[in-house]
This record gives sequence, structure tokens and C-alpha cells, in this order.
Amino acid sequence: MRVVDGVRAFESAVTDPKGGIIEVAPTVPTWDLFLGIIVAITVLYGFMMQRDKIITAMLACYMGMVVVNTWADPIKSFFEGKTTIANTWIQSDTSPPTIKIVLFMIIVGLVAAKVDIALGRESSVLAPIETIAYSVITAVLIAATIFNYMPATTQNQIIANTHFVHYLKDFYTFWLISPIALIIFTSTRRRII
Repeated sequence: MRVVDGVRAFESAVTDPKGGIIEVAPTVPTWDLFLGIIVAITVLYGFMMQRDKIITAMLACYMGMVVVNTWADPIKSFFEGKTTIANTWIQSDTSPPTIKIVLFMIIVGLVAAKVDIALGRESSVLAPIETIAYSVITAVLIAATIFNYMPATTQNQIIANTHFVHYLKDFYTFWLISPIALIIFTSTRRRII
């Protein structure tokens, strides 16, 4: 084990037949691993809670984006001490990205946990595939939105050290539109069949 950038990293080494080390590669968790874990957790959540709840979480993402776009600046002003609420103000060094990310996660968490949208449970052969598709798109939408709220310098640092995370930024518009397209496709398919 060795220390890489202040983090203990396990080394994996390949030795040649004579006992010499050919290659030493540190195995440090990356943002790619974090993104994979988020997608896996969301897919499991989708299977446990069924399609209705994962669609609710997807719609909560859009609600969170609207609330962040509307309320991030007033909340920032409150935390900078420029705005008072009931004769109360707070002076802190909270960054705008932190406010946006926390506000987004609060809205998504509250709406996904408390709102129950009943879309009707139709049993079909494609139901598990739809659940996986909704889950993956929801996870990527959440991750892409959080990544979008980060400062540009932080985004560039993360992108420089990963293989997959740049797709969150490069295809952000696609991640915003794909849930809508999936809903239209699956609802059209249900009417045809």
C-alpha cells in the first residue's frame, strides 16, 4: 500500500517470471466508480419501488431544476446577509454551487419520498426493461445535473481524471431530453399493444 495524493492506494503489480515488477498501478476509487455505484443503487431502487416511484424520482429531478433556477439566488443572498427573513440573516461563505446542489438534492429527496404518482401497473414482458431504462436515465440525470452545478474548474479537474464523467457534461442536453423521449416511447407502445 502507498499514499497517492493523500489517499492510501492499494497497488496491483504484475511480475515477470524472473520476479521483477513489470507494472505498478494504483487502484484509487474514481468518479467513474462513484457514477457506477449511483446508477446501480438507482436501478435497485427502481426494482424495489417499481416503475411509478422511479418516474416520480425522474419528475422530481425536473422539479428540483426549476426550484434551483428560481430560488438559488435569493437563498444565496440570505446566506450572504443581504436579505433578511423575519428579521433574521446569516453571514456565511456558502458557495453558489453548494447551495444549488443541496437545494436540488433536498427537492428531489422530498418529492421522491413523499409524492405517490399512480400510473397504473400494467404487467408486460418489457416492464423490467422499462424499469431499468427509467432507473438508469434518472441516475444519469441526477448526476449530470449535480455535475452541471459544480464550478467549471472542479468539472475540469474531475474530467481530467476519469473516462466516463465527461459524458455528463458533453451530453447534458441529451440527458435532459431522454427521459421525456422515454416516457413518450413507452406510453405510445402501451397504446399500440
